[in-house]
Amino acid sequence: MTLYKNSVQIFDNFFNNPNSVIELGNSLEFYNNEAWPGKRTNNLLEINNHDCLEFAKFFAKSIADNVFYGLQKFQVDIRFHKNDLYDNYDANFGWIHNDEIDFAGLVYLNKEEPNMQTGTSIFDKITPNDFNVPDYQSRKDLNLHKKVTEQYLQDLKENKNQFTETVNLGNKFNRLVAYDAGQWHRPNNYKVKTLPRYSLLFFIDQAEFKKTETLLSMTSKWRDE
Repeated sequence: MTLYKNSVQIFDNFFNNPNSVIELGNSLEFYNNEAWPGKRTNNLLEINNHDCLEFAKFFAKSIADNVFYGLQKFQVDIRFHKNDLYDNYDANFGWIHNDEIDFAGLVYLNKEEPNMQTGTSIFDKITPNDFNVPDYQSRKDLNLHKKVTEQYLQDLKENKNQFTETVNLGNKFNRLVAYDAGQWHRPNNYKVKTLPRYSLLFFIDQAEFKKTETLLSMTSKWRDE
């Protein structure tokens, strides 16, 4: 995958009727899992629900047609997500990570004013050391049981200290954000006024793009070396 490598894209006012999308999400069941913070629905393409399936097919086609131009074949996972909220301020920030898939993104579904503190950020890693273990038990305990321990706060701090923020994508209602999932990223503050951060997530893997003809026929001796 070279097309859209290291990319970040923003599309405002993505849905013509975002309220119907919110209504669909609110009709579904949400679950905690040790692999992510907060609650998510099942993959909309796998829920035995006609409206979910039709929306998921519409959304997947919109991504292929409007976000990743030329995307021809791909696997997609689409879920609604609500972040849990914690009394401890520091615990309301996500874990900086990357994903072993091609692309990821989300649509923000909170109706508040745009907020630069509750969106998504992209990071550069500034330390050579790898994470000591594939995942931290303290993080799994928080994700599954909402347990904010001193160990978790220390692990989260150590995670943050290995990176520097390079892009801050603000939380704006009905804004779609898409990015190369191999980049280091995190969800920022979960607390949107008095409500948890609410979004529609998507994950794309095994992406294949159809070939397009070169638009510019001119040649150049410039070499980016």
